[in-house]
Amino acid sequence: MTHQRALKLLAPYLAVGIFWCGLSNGWLAILAYHFQILFWQRRARRTAISTDRKSILLLALPAILAGPLIFLLLPSMTRTALVTWLAEHQLSHLSLGAMIPYFAFIHPWLEQRHWAPLRNETPLAHPLFAGYHLLVLYTLLTVPWLVVSFVVLAGASVAWQLMGRKFDSLALPVASHILADLGIIMAAWIRM
Repeated sequence: MTHQRALKLLAPYLAVGIFWCGLSNGWLAILAYHFQILFWQRRARRTAISTDRKSILLLALPAILAGPLIFLLLPSMTRTALVTWLAEHQLSHLSLGAMIPYFAFIHPWLEQRHWAPLRNETPLAHPLFAGYHLLVLYTLLTVPWLVVSFVVLAGASVAWQLMGRKFDSLALPVASHILADLGIIMAAWIRM
């Protein structure tokens, strides 16, 4: 594995480790992660993003179920109150509301641009993608739900890789990721 690939794979761990776990700041964590993505993308080959919009929407729609599922299951998943956990990371109801468009639309696009080539270069990308999310969630979710989250996120990573290959485009993975993240952050915001 090249040093550059290792640094790309570890980018979210660096951002989350310093800004989420260390400084307890949700906004700084996501911005530091996205800064690293943009840094690595500055000379990256552009991947096709457009394809048949109707097909993409239909194929991506199942991802919207993430929001209602999280909304229903969240009380049984957590070991601490969501509002307390978010407040510990400087995310009030207002600041989380401000994060909704950023997390739901910009984050999925950037994250797919970052992870798509890594998934094609190494199978380690799938567990590493899932694993960094556990750094964010370990103080919120109970252990069984952390395991479920890891499996679901690693599975989503594999599914996004397959979608990208089938359509030779990032459009479907990005649309699916947008719908999932929008649903999840809306469920959290409503539950606060």
